[in-house]
Amino acid sequence: MNEGNLIVSTKLQLGVSTSAFFPHSLEATLAMLAAQPWHGVELMPQTPEECRPAFAAQLLKLGGGRFQFCAIHFPQILAPFLYNPYPGAFAYGQQLCTDLGNLAGALGCTAIVVHAPWDNMAHGAFLDATLANFRLLCDTCLEHDVFVALENVPSTALSNSPETMVAFAAQIARPNLSFTVDITHAYQLSQDPLIYLESLPSIAHVHASDFDTATNQRHEAPGAGVVNWPAVIGALRARGFAGNFILELLPKTLGEDPVQTLQRSTALLDPLFENWPHL
Repeated sequence: MNEGNLIVSTKLQLGVSTSAFFPHSLEATLAMLAAQPWHGVELMPQTPEECRPAFAAQLLKLGGGRFQFCAIHFPQILAPFLYNPYPGAFAYGQQLCTDLGNLAGALGCTAIVVHAPWDNMAHGAFLDATLANFRLLCDTCLEHDVFVALENVPSTALSNSPETMVAFAAQIARPNLSFTVDITHAYQLSQDPLIYLESLPSIAHVHASDFDTATNQRHEAPGAGVVNWPAVIGALRARGFAGNFILELLPKTLGEDPVQTLQRSTALLDPLFENWPHL
């Protein structure tokens, strides 16, 4: 399907984020991912080298054809450079955006997940730098038919509701600026995730994890919290979702046996995806 100049994937991709496996090496992480049934991978780079386009060859070799590297999460360890107006930091932020967009293209990704700036970096020169970097990231990604997917997060008023996310996206004003819905973040904000799934104009990416209201534990494995997964996946089905559905856990919620946790999670969710178009 073609929306403007962007070729949009029409296939749902089920996968797992590498972020939960920190500090395991990527080689060890991919070995564990190979022992569970979902083939999609969201890469969370942990070093500047892992953000460069040349890293794709090494990653694809490590993957050995077993995975679809469907998304990149903008590296949290380098996120301040996305918002920083200091000349040297801004120059690096621009290079980082260019590199990540080209890395996404080399890997065949469909989305790069990004966060809006924290409240203390969401105004004045910080906001100007942020908008410039987001636009460059979008422009680079557009060359590779990749979405930049703004995530709902509790850490900023710029993306803590569907309305603020849409308003922030309007400031960026790029055709491939879409959205990521993080299920556990909605609960952290005391919101029903369905408000995002039913009202956002586009969704390229979903972060799937549970939330335990008794302990306020976020990013639990599906089934360990209060999330109504049939309702969540039903809402995605109703809107014809054809993006990435990614398990995003934490090292402590992945547990001592990560493979068993992922196998249990995928077994719980797989029946809800039965008869999904183009799966």
